[in-house]
Amino acid sequence: MKNYYKNSINKIKNFYSVKFDENNVETALFDTLNRIVEFDCGKIYYLNGKEKTLTYSNNCNITPKHVTEAELCVQGLNFGIIEIGRNKIFTEEEILVFESCATIIAGILKDIEMNSIIKMQLSMLQEGISAKNTENLIKNNFISNVSHELRSPLNSILGFAELLDSQFIGTLNEKQSEYVEDIRIAGLHLLTMVNEILDISKIESGTMNLTLRTFDLKQNVNEVVNILKPLFAKKNLKFRSKIPEEMKITADYTKIQQIFFNLLSNAIKFTPENGLVQIKSSESANNITISVKDNGCGIEKEFHKKIFDKFVQISQMADSTGLGLTITSEIVKMHGGKISVKSEPQKGSEFIIKIPKL
Repeated sequence: MKNYYKNSINKIKNFYSVKFDENNVETALFDTLNRIVEFDCGKIYYLNGKEKTLTYSNNCNITPKHVTEAELCVQGLNFGIIEIGRNKIFTEEEILVFESCATIIAGILKDIEMNSIIKMQLSMLQEGISAKNTENLIKNNFISNVSHELRSPLNSILGFAELLDSQFIGTLNEKQSEYVEDIRIAGLHLLTMVNEILDISKIESGTMNLTLRTFDLKQNVNEVVNILKPLFAKKNLKFRSKIPEEMKITADYTKIQQIFFNLLSNAIKFTPENGLVQIKSSESANNITISVKDNGCGIEKEFHKKIFDKFVQISQMADSTGLGLTITSEIVKMHGGKISVKSEPQKGSEFIIKIPKL
């Protein structure tokens, strides 16, 4: 098993030596993955409805006998599923390595997505726009490129941390497990900051778009809560959800998850141990209203509008870019909605979102 693991790790590193572009990214990823875990056919399903299918064997059935899949997640948010299949059963070792590769693949796919921003910026520069706009575009281009270079090693760190945590190559003692978890949490925190910078770059360049579909709101929230469970547990926070089972919303699935992720992460950060975080929703004839409430440190009234501005941090406890609420506000606006806050010092905060029904 150890030799298989060692060989697989060396092969996984191949992902960082392969050159990808927007036209062949999925094909190149599958080609590299196939050299690590052999399969007959593979598919990538994106939440926006796009699908990519590749076949590597003439003997591959329309429906292979054995299939394994993994979520494509960045910043804890799922944007698709990667699936591989073959007629021979997958071993536990192959599944573990495949799932680790999926983490790396997710990061690469999101990195490729940033190329559209850079292309747009170069195109506008070539068309001879004003000096001021040129300066802004160069700044955004620089931020995008630096952030891109940071994400690749970060995704590698997170992937290997997950492999260690799975205890694939041996049992970890309590202290080692604690250190691996510290690495993972620190890596996720840094990746969140990098992604926020990328998102604000998208917003400022006008390249952030919505992919609308109708979905179950409770399922959307539950996926985010499952990701954040370790953070709830670390502070022994109680969580209550009051979202009706039957509630549907027409919106961008991933962007709505990003809203929940940002608001719930803030609630966890600013709520003391043994505190309470609540989320609820309701609907009227025209709107769906979503509320995220905590009983944490609260926000003074003079900051109620400023917290949605870029880079604003209202507490010494804040250890982020100060962009989370800005991005949340912009996503809400893109859906035609509004966001507001009710809060008093030492009495907690409640963020209220209203999104029009479509």
